[in-house]
Amino acid sequence: NFVLIHFPQTPGRTAKEADAFLTQRGLILRGVGAYGLPGALRMTIGSEEANRLVVAALTDFLKAAP
Repeated sequence: NFVLIHFPQTPGRTAKEADAFLTQRGLILRGVGAYGLPGALRMTIGSEEANRLVVAALTDFLKAAP
């Protein structure tokens, strides 16, 4: 019922930075650092529309990163 999205440690592309970017767009994912996965975010499976919004925002995030 969720997708675990892993991010690199590369500055500008980390999970923490992705989380901040998504939050600015009103998209809330859950950090999973407490589970030993500081480089990942958990995305709960939602409606097709919501899922597409997250994918589009992540695409924008990766394009904007250095």
